[in-house]
Formats: sequence, structure tokens, C-alpha cells
Amino acid sequence: MLQFFFGVLFIFVFVVFMGQFSRIFTYAASYGADMLWVSATAVYLLPDILVLSIPMAVQVSIVMTLSSMSQSGEIMALRAAGFSFREITKPLFVIALFLCFLMFWMTGWVSPLGRRHLEEAKDDISSRITKVNIEPKTFINLGDWDIFAESVDKTRKILSSVHLSRKNDNAALSTKINAAAGKIDTGRNGINITLQNGQMQRHDLHNPHRIITAEFGEYKVFIPLAKKTAPAGSFKARELTSPQIVGAIKGGKLSDKDAASYRPAIAYRVSMTLSVIVLFFLSCPTAFAANKKAGRSAAMVYSIIFIFSYFGLLTVGEIMAKKFIFAPLAYGGPLLPVIIGAILSFYLWRRQLLNK
Repeated sequence: MLQFFFGVLFIFVFVVFMGQFSRIFTYAASYGADMLWVSATAVYLLPDILVLSIPMAVQVSIVMTLSSMSQSGEIMALRAAGFSFREITKPLFVIALFLCFLMFWMTGWVSPLGRRHLEEAKDDISSRITKVNIEPKTFINLGDWDIFAESVDKTRKILSSVHLSRKNDNAALSTKINAAAGKIDTGRNGINITLQNGQMQRHDLHNPHRIITAEFGEYKVFIPLAKKTAPAGSFKARELTSPQIVGAIKGGKLSDKDAASYRPAIAYRVSMTLSVIVLFFLSCPTAFAANKKAGRSAAMVYSIIFIFSYFGLLTVGEIMAKKFIFAPLAYGGPLLPVIIGAILSFYLWRRQLLNK
């Protein structure tokens, strides 16, 4: 059982992780992030991937293990020795129950915090100017500044005939700087530009004839890499822990849009937590019922059907929760697969196991 479980879990985690990792890598390439950022961000994906992978791994591993035992005659031998189906599946149930508690912790706390850190990391890197490629005789936008250079030595990062103009000045003045030469250095927190032998001019926007000028031998300009962004709004429901969602709902200050996403959030996490137990009760009678001719292939088909049906119903229930105002549907819509799965499990156990 454990070998199948860890093998299947590894496959699911690898496939899902690589899909998510490719998106992060593309995002990093778009904004010029380094591999350290990519590696740190990939860690934030792991809780979310495990939440999706653990129920699938439990489903497939139980079905494959029990169907293999049934096909090889081990189940029949255990039954002949006096073991009931409940006693045979008890160790598997203990493992499923442990994973259920693990899922409760991950869906309620670890996964939301991972999502929040991931979004914060993406917002941070997208708000930074991490690529500075100065081309000769070309105006380059660097945050609040525009820079122009007649010639550029990219190896030594030396500029000649440099022109700097500042936008969005706080005062009623616009700043322009001209220098014979300069050097540019890009750090983690900003861009340092050192200019030699030049002149700074400040023009009064209200009085164009008024100009303040000053000559300098050396002048340094620091340009922060972070752009000015709008104040961050409230977190999405998927980025909040379960206690935070409950507190937000009880506070009663949510907008209609936030309320529609917050209401089914707890039920969605409960449904994901209970998915391990529900799939366990669906898997056992299915595996025991697999005959020798069909064997593992039939059990695998049923396993895939259960997985897609469960998560399909979960999606339908979540949509219903967001569309309907009726309280039981608004708050408990995502519990639809749990309810249907429990009814089907009771029927399968009663028909396939308890009557034998």
C-alpha cells in the first residue's frame, strides 16, 4: 500500500508541479527574475499541489493495492482465515484518517498562506524594473526618469553625452540633467547613475521663463527599482486562512463580490479535506469487486471515474454557491460531492461487502 501510495503521489506531484513551475519560470523570464526567486517561489506551490495530489494518490493506491490482492487470491485467503472486509481495510482507513487531518491543516492554513506569498512575490517582481538595457541614441524609461545617451559601452557600463529628464516631479518644477559622461550600475534595490561634468536645469511649469541651473563635476542619481503601485486591496478568499474567512464573514463588511467568493470557501476546504475519506469508501468496494479478468485495468478505470466525478461535482457545487442566494446552497454548495459520495459509498459497501 505505502509503495503504491508514494509512487502515485510522486507522479501526481511531479506532473502538477512541472506544469505550475513552467508558468512561474515563464513569469520570471518576462520580468527578469533570477533563479533564486524562481526556487523560492516554487516552494510556495507545494502545499497547493499536495492538496490536489493526496486525494488522487489515496484513490489510485487503494484501488490498485486491493485489486491486486483480490486478483492474486490474497483477499480470499484472508477471508478464509476469518478476517472481515472491515478488518482488512482497517489499516488503510487509519492512513486515510491521518491524511484527512493533514488535509484539514493544509487546506485551512498552509495552502492559503502559500498562495498569499506566491501572489505577493509575483506582485513584487512585476512591480520592479529588473531589466536595464541602455541602447545608444534611444530614450529609455526608468521609472520616473527618462535617460538618453549618445554612446554606450555595455561592457564597462559607461555612457557618454547623457541626458536625464524627470517625470512626475512633486514640485512645480521639471528636472533635466545633461552630462558629458556617466556610469550606470544596477543593484537589487535600485539603479545608481553617476554623472560627470554636467549641468542640471529645473524649469518652473507655471512660469516657463524661469529656469534654475547648476553646474557640477559629479552628480549621483538613485532610481528605485520598485514602481509606484496602487494600494493593495483585500486578499482573495483562497489567500486567507479559515479563521480569517470566518472572521471576515462574521464582520459583515464584505462587498457583494467578496461575499460571493467567501461564502463557499470554508465548505470547499471541508470538501477537499473529506475527499480522502470519501474516496477511501468508494475505492474499497470497487477494488474488492474487481474480478480476475478485469483486474487492475477495470479498477483503474473506476478510480479515474471517481476522481473526475468528485472534482467535477466540487466545481459544480462551487459555481452553485456563487450564483444562488439560498443559504444552504450559498454556504454548502461545495459539499455536493461529499453528500453524493457518502450515499454511493453506503450503497456499494452494503451491496458488495456487508452482504458477503
